[in-house]
Amino acid sequence: MICPKCGRKYEDDMPRCLWCDAPNPKMKKQPEPKPALEPTKEFELEPVQKIPADSRTFTGPDDECPEFSETAESEDDGKPRKGTLIFWMSIILGEAGVHCFMSGRTLRGWLYLIFGGVAFGFWVGALSPFEIYFPVAVHFIMYFTSIAVTVLTCIDAWKIAHGKYTNTKKGFNYTGAKWMTVITILSIVFSAAYTSISFVGHAKSGFLNIESYNKDLREKSIKKTSKSDSESIAAVIETYILKQEQFFKSENKLGRFKEIGFADTTASMYFQIQDLGAGIGVTYKSMFGCSRNSTWLYTTSIQDGKLTWYTSAPQDENCKEAFPKLYILTPNSECVNQE
Repeated sequence: MICPKCGRKYEDDMPRCLWCDAPNPKMKKQPEPKPALEPTKEFELEPVQKIPADSRTFTGPDDECPEFSETAESEDDGKPRKGTLIFWMSIILGEAGVHCFMSGRTLRGWLYLIFGGVAFGFWVGALSPFEIYFPVAVHFIMYFTSIAVTVLTCIDAWKIAHGKYTNTKKGFNYTGAKWMTVITILSIVFSAAYTSISFVGHAKSGFLNIESYNKDLREKSIKKTSKSDSESIAAVIETYILKQEQFFKSENKLGRFKEIGFADTTASMYFQIQDLGAGIGVTYKSMFGCSRNSTWLYTTSIQDGKLTWYTSAPQDENCKEAFPKLYILTPNSECVNQE
Protein backbone atom coordinates (compact mmCIF):
# COMPACT_ATOMS: atom_id res chain seq x y z
CA MET A 1 0.00 0.00 0.00
CA ILE A 2 1.43 3.47 -0.96
CA CYS A 3 0.48 6.26 1.43
CA PRO A 4 -1.41 9.01 -0.41
CA LYS A 5 0.07 11.59 1.96
CA CYS A 6 3.83 10.86 2.17
CA GLY A 7 4.17 8.43 -0.76
CA ARG A 8 5.89 5.72 1.23
CA LYS A 9 4.96 2.06 1.03
CA TYR A 10 3.56 -0.12 3.87
CA GLU A 11 1.54 -3.29 4.28
CA ASP A 12 -2.04 -3.33 2.99
CA ASP A 13 -3.48 -4.69 6.22
CA MET A 14 -2.06 -1.87 8.34
CA PRO A 15 -4.72 0.66 9.42
CA ARG A 16 -2.26 3.63 9.30
CA CYS A 17 0.95 4.74 7.61
CA LEU A 18 4.06 3.92 9.62
CA TRP A 19 5.72 7.25 8.74
CA CYS A 20 2.99 9.90 8.70
CA ASP A 21 0.27 8.11 10.57
CA ALA A 22 -2.21 8.79 7.79
CA PRO A 23 -5.22 6.42 7.80
CA ASN A 24 -5.31 3.57 5.31
CA PRO A 25 -8.10 4.47 2.82
CA LYS A 26 -8.62 0.82 1.96
CA MET A 27 -9.50 -0.12 5.55
CA LYS A 28 -13.18 0.27 6.61
CA LYS A 29 -13.69 2.66 9.43
CA GLN A 30 -14.47 0.74 12.58
CA PRO A 31 -17.01 2.28 14.99
CA GLU A 32 -15.38 3.47 18.10
CA PRO A 33 -16.54 1.60 21.20
CA LYS A 34 -18.79 3.59 23.44
CA PRO A 35 -17.62 4.01 26.99
CA ALA A 36 -19.55 1.90 29.46
CA LEU A 37 -21.98 3.90 31.53
CA GLU A 38 -21.74 3.43 35.19
CA PRO A 39 -25.06 3.12 36.96
CA THR A 40 -26.00 6.34 38.67
CA LYS A 41 -28.99 7.55 40.56
CA GLU A 42 -30.08 9.51 37.49
CA PHE A 43 -30.99 6.27 35.69
CA GLU A 44 -32.83 4.54 38.51
CA LEU A 45 -36.44 3.67 37.61
CA GLU A 46 -39.12 5.23 39.70
CA PRO A 47 -42.68 3.90 40.06
CA VAL A 48 -45.13 5.35 37.55
CA GLN A 49 -47.87 7.44 39.07
CA LYS A 50 -51.36 7.01 37.71
CA ILE A 51 -52.92 10.15 36.39
CA PRO A 52 -56.68 10.56 36.99
CA ALA A 53 -58.76 10.38 33.84
CA ASP A 54 -60.32 13.79 34.51
CA SER A 55 -56.89 15.49 34.60
CA ARG A 56 -55.67 14.18 31.22
CA THR A 57 -55.32 16.80 28.53
CA PHE A 58 -54.56 16.40 24.87
CA THR A 59 -52.98 19.30 23.05
CA GLY A 60 -52.45 17.88 19.59
CA PRO A 61 -52.90 14.95 17.24
CA ASP A 62 -49.66 13.36 18.46
CA ASP A 63 -50.98 13.27 22.01
CA GLU A 64 -54.40 11.90 21.12
CA CYS A 65 -55.59 8.88 23.12
CA PRO A 66 -57.01 5.99 21.04
CA GLU A 67 -59.97 5.63 23.39
CA PHE A 68 -61.10 9.17 22.64
CA SER A 69 -60.17 9.34 19.00
CA GLU A 70 -62.55 10.43 16.27
CA THR A 71 -63.02 6.80 15.15
CA ALA A 72 -64.23 5.61 18.58
CA GLU A 73 -67.61 7.00 19.57
CA SER A 74 -68.85 7.13 23.13
CA GLU A 75 -72.09 5.36 23.95
CA ASP A 76 -73.31 8.47 25.73
CA ASP A 77 -72.41 11.00 23.06
CA GLY A 78 -76.03 12.14 22.71
CA LYS A 79 -76.31 11.10 19.06
CA PRO A 80 -79.65 9.57 17.92
CA ARG A 81 -80.03 5.80 17.99
CA LYS A 82 -82.04 3.59 15.66
CA GLY A 83 -85.55 3.21 17.09
CA THR A 84 -86.77 0.05 15.32
CA LEU A 85 -86.63 -2.30 18.33
CA ILE A 86 -88.13 0.08 20.87
CA PHE A 87 -90.85 1.02 18.36
CA TRP A 88 -92.00 -2.59 17.97
CA MET A 89 -91.91 -3.01 21.75
CA SER A 90 -94.25 -0.03 22.11
CA ILE A 91 -96.64 -1.51 19.53
CA ILE A 92 -96.62 -5.13 20.72
CA LEU A 93 -95.87 -4.88 24.46
CA GLY A 94 -96.55 -1.20 25.04
CA GLU A 95 -99.26 -1.70 27.65
CA ALA A 96 -96.83 -3.82 29.67
CA GLY A 97 -94.39 -0.87 29.73
CA VAL A 98 -91.53 -2.73 28.03
CA HIS A 99 -90.45 0.21 25.88
CA CYS A 100 -90.46 2.45 28.97
CA PHE A 101 -88.10 0.13 30.83
CA MET A 102 -85.82 -0.01 27.77
CA SER A 103 -85.59 3.79 27.59
CA GLY A 104 -84.89 4.32 31.28
CA ARG A 105 -88.43 5.44 32.18
CA THR A 106 -88.73 2.89 34.97
CA LEU A 107 -91.50 4.57 36.99
CA ARG A 108 -93.64 5.07 33.92
CA GLY A 109 -93.05 1.46 32.92
CA TRP A 110 -94.33 0.20 36.28
CA LEU A 111 -97.41 2.42 36.01
CA TYR A 112 -98.15 1.00 32.54
CA LEU A 113 -97.67 -2.55 33.81
CA ILE A 114 -99.86 -2.15 36.91
CA PHE A 115 -102.70 -0.07 35.47
CA GLY A 116 -102.68 -1.22 31.84
CA GLY A 117 -104.88 -3.75 30.13
CA VAL A 118 -102.30 -6.54 30.56
CA ALA A 119 -102.64 -6.57 34.36
CA PHE A 120 -106.41 -6.06 34.17
CA GLY A 121 -106.87 -8.99 31.79
CA PHE A 122 -104.52 -11.18 33.80
CA TRP A 123 -106.29 -10.69 37.13
CA VAL A 124 -109.76 -11.08 35.63
CA GLY A 125 -108.72 -14.31 33.87
CA ALA A 126 -106.85 -15.69 36.89
CA LEU A 127 -109.53 -15.02 39.50
CA SER A 128 -112.76 -15.64 37.57
CA PRO A 129 -112.46 -19.49 37.58
CA PHE A 130 -112.50 -19.26 41.40
CA GLU A 131 -115.57 -16.99 41.19
CA ILE A 132 -113.55 -14.12 42.67
CA TYR A 133 -114.39 -10.81 41.06
CA PHE A 134 -113.36 -7.20 41.53
CA PRO A 135 -115.72 -4.83 43.32
CA VAL A 136 -117.58 -2.50 40.98
CA ALA A 137 -115.46 0.53 41.95
CA VAL A 138 -112.16 -1.29 41.34
CA HIS A 139 -113.42 -2.71 38.06
CA PHE A 140 -114.55 0.77 36.97
CA ILE A 141 -111.17 2.36 37.80
CA MET A 142 -109.09 -0.37 36.15
CA TYR A 143 -111.22 -0.26 33.01
CA PHE A 144 -110.59 3.43 32.44
CA THR A 145 -106.93 3.37 33.53
CA SER A 146 -106.33 0.64 30.95
CA ILE A 147 -107.83 2.94 28.30
CA ALA A 148 -105.55 5.77 29.49
CA VAL A 149 -102.49 3.51 29.22
CA THR A 150 -103.53 2.53 25.69
CA VAL A 151 -103.70 6.21 24.71
CA LEU A 152 -100.29 6.96 26.28
CA THR A 153 -98.77 3.96 24.49
CA CYS A 154 -100.03 5.25 21.15
CA ILE A 155 -98.52 8.67 21.95
CA ASP A 156 -95.17 7.04 22.75
CA ALA A 157 -95.22 5.12 19.45
CA TRP A 158 -96.01 8.36 17.60
CA LYS A 159 -93.05 10.12 19.25
CA ILE A 160 -90.69 7.28 18.37
CA ALA A 161 -91.89 7.34 14.76
CA HIS A 162 -91.06 11.08 14.56
CA GLY A 163 -87.72 10.88 16.40
CA LYS A 164 -88.95 12.71 19.50
CA TYR A 165 -88.76 9.91 22.05
CA THR A 166 -85.82 10.35 24.44
CA ASN A 167 -83.77 7.83 26.41
CA THR A 168 -83.70 9.47 29.82
CA LYS A 169 -80.66 7.51 31.03
CA LYS A 170 -78.30 8.28 28.14
CA GLY A 171 -79.89 11.44 26.83
CA PHE A 172 -80.37 10.59 23.16
CA ASN A 173 -83.40 10.36 20.86
CA TYR A 174 -84.53 7.36 18.86
CA THR A 175 -84.71 7.87 15.13
CA GLY A 176 -88.03 7.22 13.42
CA ALA A 177 -89.15 6.37 9.91
CA LYS A 178 -92.15 6.91 7.66
CA TRP A 179 -93.21 3.27 7.88
CA MET A 180 -93.37 3.64 11.67
CA THR A 181 -95.90 6.43 11.23
CA VAL A 182 -98.08 4.18 9.08
CA ILE A 183 -97.92 1.34 11.63
CA THR A 184 -98.74 3.76 14.44
CA ILE A 185 -101.82 5.08 12.63
CA LEU A 186 -103.07 1.53 12.02
CA SER A 187 -102.46 0.69 15.67
CA ILE A 188 -104.40 3.77 16.80
CA VAL A 189 -107.33 2.85 14.55
CA PHE A 190 -107.36 -0.73 15.84
CA SER A 191 -107.14 0.37 19.49
CA ALA A 192 -109.94 2.92 19.02
CA ALA A 193 -112.20 0.31 17.39
CA TYR A 194 -111.51 -2.27 20.11
CA THR A 195 -112.11 0.27 22.89
CA SER A 196 -115.37 1.42 21.29
CA ILE A 197 -116.68 -2.15 20.94
CA SER A 198 -115.69 -2.89 24.55
CA PHE A 199 -117.39 0.29 25.77
CA VAL A 200 -120.62 -0.52 23.91
CA GLY A 201 -120.57 -4.05 25.31
CA HIS A 202 -120.27 -2.75 28.86
CA ALA A 203 -122.99 -0.18 28.24
CA LYS A 204 -125.43 -2.84 27.00
CA SER A 205 -124.81 -4.95 30.10
CA GLY A 206 -125.69 -2.07 32.42
CA PHE A 207 -122.22 -0.50 32.14
CA LEU A 208 -120.02 -2.38 34.53
CA ASN A 209 -122.92 -4.13 36.20
CA ILE A 210 -120.92 -6.72 38.08
CA GLU A 211 -123.65 -9.39 37.92
CA SER A 212 -123.94 -9.10 34.15
CA TYR A 213 -120.17 -9.05 33.87
CA ASN A 214 -119.84 -12.23 35.93
CA LYS A 215 -122.55 -13.90 33.83
CA ASP A 216 -120.62 -13.10 30.68
CA LEU A 217 -117.49 -14.62 32.19
CA ARG A 218 -119.37 -17.80 33.13
CA GLU A 219 -120.77 -18.14 29.62
CA LYS A 220 -117.28 -17.84 28.19
CA SER A 221 -116.04 -20.42 30.70
CA ILE A 222 -118.76 -22.84 29.68
CA LYS A 223 -117.68 -22.59 26.06
CA LYS A 224 -114.17 -23.56 27.07
CA THR A 225 -115.40 -26.92 28.30
CA SER A 226 -115.13 -29.48 25.56
CA LYS A 227 -118.54 -30.25 24.04
CA SER A 228 -117.36 -33.62 22.82
CA ASP A 229 -116.16 -34.45 26.33
CA SER A 230 -119.60 -33.70 27.75
CA GLU A 231 -121.28 -35.84 25.12
CA SER A 232 -118.87 -38.71 25.64
CA ILE A 233 -119.46 -38.79 29.41
CA ALA A 234 -123.22 -38.95 28.78
CA ALA A 235 -122.64 -41.88 26.43
CA VAL A 236 -120.58 -43.61 29.11
CA ILE A 237 -123.45 -43.37 31.59
CA GLU A 238 -125.91 -44.80 29.07
CA THR A 239 -123.49 -47.65 28.36
CA TYR A 240 -123.22 -48.41 32.08
CA ILE A 241 -127.01 -48.49 32.49
CA LEU A 242 -127.37 -50.83 29.52
CA LYS A 243 -124.69 -53.23 30.75
CA GLN A 244 -126.09 -53.25 34.29
CA GLU A 245 -129.55 -54.14 32.98
CA GLN A 246 -128.15 -56.90 30.76
CA PHE A 247 -126.22 -58.32 33.70
CA PHE A 248 -129.34 -58.22 35.90
CA LYS A 249 -131.38 -60.11 33.32
CA SER A 250 -128.79 -62.86 33.12
CA GLU A 251 -127.68 -63.07 36.75
CA ASN A 252 -130.67 -61.55 38.58
CA LYS A 253 -128.38 -59.36 40.65
CA LEU A 254 -126.39 -56.15 40.42
CA GLY A 255 -122.70 -56.15 39.58
CA ARG A 256 -119.71 -53.90 39.82
CA PHE A 257 -117.82 -52.51 36.82
CA LYS A 258 -115.68 -55.59 36.21
CA GLU A 259 -118.54 -58.03 36.69
CA ILE A 260 -120.79 -56.40 34.14
CA GLY A 261 -117.92 -55.82 31.71
CA PHE A 262 -118.01 -52.02 31.90
CA ALA A 263 -114.88 -49.95 31.39
CA ASP A 264 -114.52 -46.18 31.28
CA THR A 265 -112.75 -45.35 28.02
CA THR A 266 -113.32 -41.57 27.93
CA ALA A 267 -109.98 -40.55 29.54
CA SER A 268 -111.78 -37.32 30.43
CA MET A 269 -109.89 -34.43 31.97
CA TYR A 270 -113.12 -32.89 33.28
CA PHE A 271 -114.95 -35.84 34.86
CA GLN A 272 -114.10 -38.60 37.29
CA ILE A 273 -116.17 -41.80 37.38
CA GLN A 274 -116.77 -43.84 40.53
CA ASP A 275 -118.09 -47.40 40.91
CA LEU A 276 -120.91 -47.32 43.50
CA GLY A 277 -121.71 -51.03 43.20
CA ALA A 278 -125.40 -50.36 42.71
CA GLY A 279 -124.81 -47.39 40.44
CA ILE A 280 -122.30 -44.98 39.01
CA GLY A 281 -121.06 -41.56 40.17
CA VAL A 282 -119.76 -38.78 37.96
CA THR A 283 -117.83 -35.85 39.50
CA TYR A 284 -116.90 -32.68 37.65
CA LYS A 285 -113.22 -31.89 38.45
CA SER A 286 -112.75 -28.67 36.53
CA MET A 287 -113.89 -25.16 37.48
CA PHE A 288 -115.22 -23.69 34.23
CA GLY A 289 -118.93 -23.05 33.97
CA CYS A 290 -120.02 -25.53 36.61
CA SER A 291 -118.96 -25.60 40.25
CA ARG A 292 -115.95 -27.78 41.00
CA ASN A 293 -116.70 -31.23 42.46
CA SER A 294 -120.33 -31.16 41.34
CA THR A 295 -121.52 -34.78 41.37
CA TRP A 296 -124.17 -36.73 39.47
CA LEU A 297 -125.33 -40.06 40.97
CA TYR A 298 -127.13 -42.74 38.94
CA THR A 299 -128.18 -45.54 41.30
CA THR A 300 -130.59 -48.49 41.04
CA SER A 301 -132.47 -50.93 43.22
CA ILE A 302 -134.44 -54.13 42.60
CA GLN A 303 -138.19 -53.74 43.05
CA ASP A 304 -140.67 -56.45 42.01
CA GLY A 305 -138.01 -58.16 39.95
CA LYS A 306 -137.18 -55.02 38.02
CA LEU A 307 -134.53 -52.36 38.21
CA THR A 308 -135.62 -48.92 39.32
CA TRP A 309 -133.20 -46.10 38.57
CA TYR A 310 -132.67 -42.98 40.63
CA THR A 311 -130.80 -39.83 39.67
CA SER A 312 -129.30 -37.20 41.90
CA ALA A 313 -127.91 -34.13 40.13
CA PRO A 314 -126.56 -30.71 41.21
CA GLN A 315 -129.15 -27.96 41.31
CA ASP A 316 -126.63 -25.39 40.06
CA GLU A 317 -128.18 -23.64 37.05
CA ASN A 318 -124.73 -23.25 35.51
CA CYS A 319 -124.27 -27.04 35.58
CA LYS A 320 -127.67 -27.52 33.93
CA GLU A 321 -126.73 -25.07 31.22
CA ALA A 322 -123.28 -26.56 30.69
CA PHE A 323 -124.19 -30.27 30.76
CA PRO A 324 -127.88 -30.70 29.92
CA LYS A 325 -127.41 -34.33 28.77
CA LEU A 326 -126.34 -35.38 32.25
CA TYR A 327 -129.81 -34.40 33.49
CA ILE A 328 -131.60 -36.68 31.03
CA LEU A 329 -131.67 -40.36 31.99
CA THR A 330 -133.50 -42.78 29.67
CA PRO A 331 -132.90 -46.38 30.75
CA ASN A 332 -135.04 -49.24 29.44
CA SER A 333 -136.43 -49.87 32.93
CA GLU A 334 -138.52 -47.56 35.02
CA CYS A 335 -136.79 -44.29 35.88
CA VAL A 336 -137.38 -42.27 39.04
CA ASN A 337 -135.90 -38.77 39.25
CA GLN A 338 -134.80 -37.97 42.76
CA GLU A 339 -133.90 -34.28 43.18
